[in-house]
Amino acid sequence: MNVSSQQRATCRRPAMPWTRILGCGALAAAIPAAVLAAEAGSVAVPRGEGRYQQMVQRHFDRVLATGLDRYGKDKNSLWLASIDLANGGQNEKVDNASRRVYRRIHAPRGSNLYWDLPTLVAAYQLSEKTGDPKYAAACDAYINDFFVRCVSQENGLFLWGNHLWYHVFDDRMEKIGHPAHEARPLPINWEAFWRNSPEGTARCIRAFGTHHVTDQTTGSFDRHAKTTVAVYQPTEKDVAASYPFLEAGGVIAESLCWLAAKDADDKDALIETALKVARYSAAQRGEATGLIRNQPVQRRWDYKSASSEVGLWGAMLLRCGELSGNAEFAEIPQPGMLAYLRYGWDAEAGKYFGSVNVEDGQPSKPNTSEPFAPTRHSDIWEPLFPTHDYPMEMAEACLDFYEKTGRGEYRAGAERWVEHIRNSLPAQYQQERHSGPMIDGAFASSYGRAIHFLSRAGRMLNQPDYRQLAEQIAEEAVERLYISDVGAFRSHPGEDVADAVDGLGVLFLALMELESGDDGELQGFHF
Repeated sequence: MNVSSQQRATCRRPAMPWTRILGCGALAAAIPAAVLAAEAGSVAVPRGEGRYQQMVQRHFDRVLATGLDRYGKDKNSLWLASIDLANGGQNEKVDNASRRVYRRIHAPRGSNLYWDLPTLVAAYQLSEKTGDPKYAAACDAYINDFFVRCVSQENGLFLWGNHLWYHVFDDRMEKIGHPAHEARPLPINWEAFWRNSPEGTARCIRAFGTHHVTDQTTGSFDRHAKTTVAVYQPTEKDVAASYPFLEAGGVIAESLCWLAAKDADDKDALIETALKVARYSAAQRGEATGLIRNQPVQRRWDYKSASSEVGLWGAMLLRCGELSGNAEFAEIPQPGMLAYLRYGWDAEAGKYFGSVNVEDGQPSKPNTSEPFAPTRHSDIWEPLFPTHDYPMEMAEACLDFYEKTGRGEYRAGAERWVEHIRNSLPAQYQQERHSGPMIDGAFASSYGRAIHFLSRAGRMLNQPDYRQLAEQIAEEAVERLYISDVGAFRSHPGEDVADAVDGLGVLFLALMELESGDDGELQGFHF
């Protein structure tokens, strides 16, 4: 990853003394804005009621005017995957690598609606909050132009995710490796697509159940689905080559249940397929520990290990139960989640382990030669996807299941995640994974998920200091990422660009929730 001169300067700065500020469980006054502004290289933003929403609105006013596809012969309403905030248009610095994702998932010189999903939700919400329809209209135009250009003619699968994106200069789909639909890691805000094309949305979701599921009897599945065949007839070779990650199974099941909730004629069949997918993953557990494998086919590190990914999966299955009315969905993930909460906690460090061995519950040995394995402790600020480490999603799942069941283990888990956050400050990540200097700050999605969890936990658990910590992290996020003289948020420290894969929408939703105390309409997306 090439690092700008500004980012190198960021690397050299000493870390902010969060450990002193938060020592002994006490919360000190917020760091003076002028200090943070000087460190971040941006102008301080005046405080006031509705401040975060105003900044989000300014951001959309900026990027919707300068960040659409105006390249090639086919000019349209697709949003650029990387926007130059100062000058507008495509970021001219085109890298085939990104600190956030591997390969070219960040869609250099392209558009990738999949990673814009949370940002779409935030824009729709902004129209609701402000009464200005232009933000929702921009989303509708984006989705409609996506339907025209980026849908498989063979089976209706959306041509998005981590292998496919639209090249705005060449006016064509770009593939990474092979043209596969990949169902992970984001819960999908299907309502946004339904409002624009119910038929196209339903066709895509049904293809989840026929093209991702490799065995309709057992519910085995693959994170990948072929986009080039009308009817998928999986072979034994397909099953042997599959990667049934927990997160992918959750996305598949939740999507099928979402369509079932629309009173589809095949409602019962959709729910039954979702149940089979969920049961398949739940069965892949250690006999002695109850820990669930991240995937049960490929004999790699993720076959041997369980991680916080179980929480992301669990939250999706809980959502399946709400959508379908079938209580079994909420029961399926709980043994595995409770096992991770039990074996994963490192009381000495005050943090959860990144992964633990399925067979004996011991912490997995760190493997720095494996770029996608979790580190020793779950890392809130690590930006790379995929590391199969979803700390704040697991923390949110603890709140979800505590609210649903009232079980003390989930409350304790949520409280430990707060402790984990405190012990993970200041927000920093390494320039290269496992090497290079530490960079102060965090990517937008990392900030957003920590803020949202703390804000929600503060309300649910009646802990005002959790909200105070959310407010402090929100102020740091603003100081690190908001560019006052441009009126827009950079998506990661060191470069004045907004990259879709960095998850600005997650941050926007968290900031607006913190300010209003209400998540608003998430259209099916959830934290």
